[in-house]
Amino acid sequence: MAKNAIRKTEKKILVYLREYPLLTENFYRQLLISLHTEKSITVDQIYDAAHKRLKKEIESTIEQNPNEGTARRWDQQEKIIIHSLIVDYASQLFTPEEIDNIFAVARGRSEAQKLEDIASLPDVSFRLLADRLKDFCALTESSGNIPEAEAMGIRVALIRHFISDQLEFIGVAKHYIRICDFLPVVENSIGLKKGIGKIGGKAAGMYLAYNILYKYGEKEPAATCPVALPESYFLRSDLYQEFINKNGLTRFYDEKYKPLEEIRNDFPMIKEIFKNGEFPSYIVYKLQKLLKKLGKTPLIVRSSSLLEDNFGSAFSGKYDSIFLPNQGSPENRLQALLGAIAEVYASTVGPDPILYRRERNLIDYDEQMGILIQKVVGVRYRDYYLPVWAGVAFSRNEYRWSKRIRKDDGLLRLVMGLGTRAVDRVGNDYPRMVSLTIPTLRPEAGDTDIRKYSQKFIDVINLKKNRMETLTPEKLLGDEPFPALEQIVSIERDGHLRTPVGKILCPGKERVAITFDKFLGQTNYPATLKNALRVLGKAYGYPVDIEFAYDGRSIFILQCRPQTKSSEHHRARIPENIPKESILFSVKHDVPSGTIENIEYIIYIDPLRYDRIQSYSQKLTIGKIVGALNDTLEHKKFILMGPGRWGSNDINLGVRVRYADINHTKVLIEVARQTGNYVPEVSFGTHFFQDLVEAGIYHLPLYPDEKNVIFNDAFLQTTPNKLPEILPKYRDFKDTVKVIFVPEATNGKTLFIAMDGESEEALAYFK
Repeated sequence: MAKNAIRKTEKKILVYLREYPLLTENFYRQLLISLHTEKSITVDQIYDAAHKRLKKEIESTIEQNPNEGTARRWDQQEKIIIHSLIVDYASQLFTPEEIDNIFAVARGRSEAQKLEDIASLPDVSFRLLADRLKDFCALTESSGNIPEAEAMGIRVALIRHFISDQLEFIGVAKHYIRICDFLPVVENSIGLKKGIGKIGGKAAGMYLAYNILYKYGEKEPAATCPVALPESYFLRSDLYQEFINKNGLTRFYDEKYKPLEEIRNDFPMIKEIFKNGEFPSYIVYKLQKLLKKLGKTPLIVRSSSLLEDNFGSAFSGKYDSIFLPNQGSPENRLQALLGAIAEVYASTVGPDPILYRRERNLIDYDEQMGILIQKVVGVRYRDYYLPVWAGVAFSRNEYRWSKRIRKDDGLLRLVMGLGTRAVDRVGNDYPRMVSLTIPTLRPEAGDTDIRKYSQKFIDVINLKKNRMETLTPEKLLGDEPFPALEQIVSIERDGHLRTPVGKILCPGKERVAITFDKFLGQTNYPATLKNALRVLGKAYGYPVDIEFAYDGRSIFILQCRPQTKSSEHHRARIPENIPKESILFSVKHDVPSGTIENIEYIIYIDPLRYDRIQSYSQKLTIGKIVGALNDTLEHKKFILMGPGRWGSNDINLGVRVRYADINHTKVLIEVARQTGNYVPEVSFGTHFFQDLVEAGIYHLPLYPDEKNVIFNDAFLQTTPNKLPEILPKYRDFKDTVKVIFVPEATNGKTLFIAMDGESEEALAYFK
C-alpha cells in the first residue's frame, strides 16, 4: 500500500483512539481480531514481534509450569508495544473505510456487552432493561455490527425477560427476532414501573410469526400480499399479580386444588369479584392515555397467559377474549376496558383452564396472565365495523372429504366478518372449508347444498349501538359498495348461484350467498396463506395454525401456535356378519380411523325429547348433568351421544357444554334426526374440536334417518336407565338423559366401535 494511503489509515485510527477514550481497549481488540481473521497476521506473530522489540528471546525450551495456563498475561510495557504494532499492521493492511467498519463493530460489541450485562441479571426490572435496549438501538442501527454468536446470546436473554421463558419457543425465536426488533414490544408495554413481567404466549406467537413472515421468511413472488400486525399494546404479566394483591384475591389461587364441581359452582361469583376489582392508579392513567391515543376505534382485549400457545399446551379457547366497540364517553370507554381486562384475569381460575392444566401436569405452575389490547382489524361499513374476511389456517388438514386432498397441504376455515364464527361452535351456520390442495374443491355439490352449507350470519360491531351483533347479509349490505364483496359472495338468480363478473355496486339490491368462490379461484390469497403456513412450519419445525383477518389491504396475523396433532390411529377393519340386533349404529361419512373397545357406559341425550324442551334453564341443566356424569364416570369407559352440535353457543342446537364437561368421554357422537333442527357441523378447526384432538376424543356425526344407516333406537329407548342411581338429584331428567350400563343390558357384553377413515365407515356393535 502507498505511503500516503498508509498515513490516511493511520490518521483515521488515531482519531478514533483520541475521540473515544472509553473504547480504546475494545478498538485495539477488534483491530487485532480483524488482522487475525482477515489479513493472516496472527496474534502469535504480533506477540513475537513485541518480544523482539523488547530484545527478549522466546525460551521455547523452558519447562512449562503445570499450574500456569498456556496463554500469557501481558505486562504494561508489552501492552504498549503490542498496541503500537496493531496500529502499524492495520495502517498497512486496511483502508480508511475498513477502519470505519472495524470501529463500528468495536463500538457495537461494547454496547452489546453493556446490554448483555444487564440482560443477564435474573431480577432486572423491565424498565431498566428497556432503557438499556433503547440506548443500544439508538447507538447501533442493528445488531449486525456484532458477531452472530454474541447477538444470539443477547437475543435469548431478551426473549426470556420480555417475551417467554419456554425453551421450545426460545429455540425458534432466537433465529428470527433481532435485538432491536424488541423495541416495539418495549415501547408498547404497560406494567409496573419496577415490575418484572412478560407479554405472554399469545402475544409471543403472534409477534414471532410476523417477524418470520415479514422480515426473515422465505419469499414467493406468486403468493404476494402484505402481511401486517394489528396495532397492539401489551399488559405485562406482573400487572396481573399486582391486581390480585391489590384486591385481596390470592385466596382464589387455591381454586385449582378444589374438586371440579366446586370450581364450576364458584366461578360465576369469582368472575363478579374480579370484574369489580380496582387497578393501580398508575395503570389507570396509562390506559386513559392509551384510549385517548386510539380514539374510538373498536378494540379487542385478548388473553396472553405465560403458558398459552406453547408447544404441547395450546389452551385453545380456554381463556377469554372480549370485543369492545369502544364508543361513548371517555369514562364509559375506560370502565369497559378495565372490566374486560379484569374478566380476562378471572378466566385464569375457570374450570376449563384448570382442568386443562391438571391433565398436562401444569397445575402447580405459577400461571400468570398477560393481556393483548389490539385494534380490531376491519373496515367501517355503514354503522358497522368488521373485517372483510377472517379465519383460521392449519398446516395439516385432518378433514379430507376427497382422496384428491393431501393432508400436508393445509386447510382454511373462512368467514366474512369477525373471525369468531371460524373458531367457535356457532348456531345453524357454516364457515367455508377450504383444502389448500385444491382451494376450489368443496365438500358439497350442487347449488342447493352450497346454499344450505354456506355462511348465513355475519358477526359485526355495531358502532351506533355500541355492541356486538350478528346480521344476515341482507341486513348488513346496503347501497354502498362493500370491499371485495365480489370475491366473497355469489349472486342468486333464477334459482342458481352465479359468480359476479365485476364489482357489486349496490349489494343491498342483490340476493347473495357467501361462497368465497372468486376469492378461492381467482386471487392469490389462498397461495399466500399456504405459503405462510409452509414458511412458519419450516421455522417452527412443526405444523402450525394461524388466525388471520383482512381489512381490504393487508392480511393481519392475529395468532400463531404449534398445531395440535391427532394421534396416528390405524384404520380399523369393519367387521362383517354382525347380527343386526348386536349393532348400535353405523356411520357412512366424516369418519376418523381408530378403534375403541370395551365401552361400559352410553350416555344418550334423546334428540327428540331435547327438542321438545322449551325451558332455557332446563336445557342448561342437561349440560350440567353431562358434566356431573363426566366427573362420576371419570375412570370408566363411556361415550356421549346427543343432539346436533355439542358445545354450540346456541342451546337449541346442541347441549351447552365446555371442555371440562366432556373431557373423559372416548367418543363424542352428534346425532341429527330429520324431525329435529340439528345438523352436525364439520367442526374441524374450532376451539372445541381442538380440545377433542388434544384429549384423544373421537368425533362422529350420526344421521339415523339416512338410507343404509343402522340406528338401534329401540335399544336406547327400552334399556334400563341408570341416571337415577348415579345422580339421584337429577332423576326428573331421566326421560331425556339416559345412562346405559352396557354389560347389564347385554348379558355381559361391552360396546366396540370400529372406524375406517379411508372407506368412511364406522360400526358400533356389542361383543
